Amino acid sequence: MLNTFNIFDNNYLKNFYSPEFYIDAFQNTKKLMTDKVITDKTLNKAAHAYIDAQTSFAKVLVNNSLDIAKVITENVSDKVLHKAKSEKAA
Repeated sequence: MLNTFNIFDNNYLKNFYSPEFYIDAFQNTKKLMTDKVITDKTLNKAAHAYIDAQTSFAKVLVNNSLDIAKVITENVSDKVLHKAKSEKAA
């Protein structure tokens, strides 16, 4: 159930520092707590489905935020570098 990461894998640090790693870790903790608190299988299955929906939503929000941040950073850096180059030429 829990995601396991091999320390010898080349993508270990990439996975460790990604927002998805922390989202998955938090959501898996919620699932483990749900398993301990909710003993009815039907309710537990519904709780896990709800947590899975939260996980998907959180990942979409984070990916959208990162994409927007990348575009803004690229646009600002292009304008700053373009301005610096035009000032040097003048």
